[in-house]
Amino acid sequence: MAITYYTGDYSNRTISSIEHEGCVIKSETRDFRAMSDVYTTADYAYVWIPEEEKVKCIRVNINYMGCDEHGVICADIDSGPYAEDYQIFLLIQEDIQREEEERQRKEYERQAIERRTQEAKENCLNVVKGILCKVVKGRKVPKGTEGVVFYIKDTHFGTRVGLKDSDGTAHWTYARNVAVLLDGVGVDEWGNVTEPVEGWVAKWDAIYTRRKAAYEAKNS
Repeated sequence: MAITYYTGDYSNRTISSIEHEGCVIKSETRDFRAMSDVYTTADYAYVWIPEEEKVKCIRVNINYMGCDEHGVICADIDSGPYAEDYQIFLLIQEDIQREEEERQRKEYERQAIERRTQEAKENCLNVVKGILCKVVKGRKVPKGTEGVVFYIKDTHFGTRVGLKDSDGTAHWTYARNVAVLLDGVGVDEWGNVTEPVEGWVAKWDAIYTRRKAAYEAKNS
C-alpha cells in the first residue's frame, strides 16, 4: 500500500495520491515542534529510494494540526519489486558497520598503547632522587655536567634539584634543565632522547620492578 494520502473527513475521504509503492520500510511517530510554543507529534516513513540506492526518512504527517491531507503508511518493501535490492543493501550496510567497528576497535587499541607508552616514557624520564642526570640547559651549571640527584624541592620558580658529580661536588639547578640518563637511551646536547630498543613500557616495567625491590629491601 505504500504511503497513501487522503483528503476529506475519515467517513468521506478520497485518495489524493500514492507514493513510494513497494519501497516503504517502516514508520515511526516522534515529538514535533510545530511552532515556537506548539508541540505535537509527527509521522515519519523510512523509504527505499531505488534511483539513489539508499534509505531516506520523510515526514508524512504533522498530527493534530488540522491539516487538509493525511497520509497512511504501510510497510511493503518485503513484498515489492525492490525487496531483493533492499536486502542486498542491508547486507552491504552490515559489512560496512563491521568494518567500522573493527576500525574503531583498532583505533581504540592504538590510542591505549600510545597513552600507556607516553605515561611510561614520562615515568622513565621523571627526575627523582638517586637517578643519574645530565645538565642540558641553564646558565649556572655547565652543560654536560652529570650527577646523581640527591635533592628535590618544588618552588615558585620550578622544581629545584641538587646533583652530586663523580667528584662529590654539588651542582644546583632546576629539573627542567636536566635530562635523565638511562641505559640504552641516548640523550643529545639539547636533552632529546632516543627510544630504548625494548620500548618505553618494558623500560619502565624494569625500572619500577628494580625500584620496588630496593624499597622493600630497605624497609624489610
